[in-house]
Amino acid sequence: MPKGGKREGAGRPSGTGRYAESARSIRVPHSLLGPVSEMLAEHLRSVAAERRVSEKQVRTKSVSSIVVPPPGTASVIGPIDATAMLCALADQKVKAAAVVLDPMYRGKQEAGRAAYLSETVTLLEAAARVAPNIFLWGFPESVARLVDHWPSNLKLEAWLTWFFKNVSSRSKSWRPSQQACLHLRRRDGKLYPEHFYSERHRALAKDNKLEFKMTPYSVIEQPLLSGFIRKSEQTGFRMQKPEAVIDPLLRMTTRPGDLVIDPTCGSGTTGSVAIKLGCAAILSDRSGYALRIARRRLNPPASKG
Repeated sequence: MPKGGKREGAGRPSGTGRYAESARSIRVPHSLLGPVSEMLAEHLRSVAAERRVSEKQVRTKSVSSIVVPPPGTASVIGPIDATAMLCALADQKVKAAAVVLDPMYRGKQEAGRAAYLSETVTLLEAAARVAPNIFLWGFPESVARLVDHWPSNLKLEAWLTWFFKNVSSRSKSWRPSQQACLHLRRRDGKLYPEHFYSERHRALAKDNKLEFKMTPYSVIEQPLLSGFIRKSEQTGFRMQKPEAVIDPLLRMTTRPGDLVIDPTCGSGTTGSVAIKLGCAAILSDRSGYALRIARRRLNPPASKG
């Protein structure tokens, strides 16, 4: 390496890499800088306008008829906005045992927390029309602002924490290693702590001799899906949650045959867990990219042979 720094041409140009196209350098004569700049600006305005139209269509898209899948299967619908999906389910009198919400977390600063609050209050109101148990994920800083602002027909059943140690950080202070999840429940919401009992504990509970309820902890310690950790479970979706994090949520609130709804399904982890527990699942997302991953994960192509 030449003395005094990187060799000429070293490093990766901005906008290149695994998930982006290679950067291209184009020389423009000074006499054409003005017209070319105007062309680029017009192109950016056009792209932004198309994106706004696309997002509006996703937000206002309606679902004419929703068919509840049989137990042990999942249906993937969309792209559609989470609130629109929940309202469509409520209008069609679809009833579920649990709804899992994992909306965009926004930023951790004040503006991001305010945006998260305004979005999630609307989501919770719509979700409460569909299911008596609701799980809402988010950064602890954002979730904390929801305290006492959720709909009056919901109460806080538990503040859950997903704790992971295998996180890289450049922070000079505390290393962030958690996500928060609120379990909100209507009065008619059912819980099934017996799903976590051993055979011996079930026998004691049946005879009313189980003194201490062997319920799960409110802190779920599971590693992030990265590197070789549960490689077979990884889909490539950013911040995909492990199935072991979603599993206790559904086991506490569902029985085989129940319906689970996730209108912010991402890569489809909720659906995968629901299928393994013998439940039915209706999944949706506003991202076409996420839906492609979820469909491929939950409905793998039949092997040839």
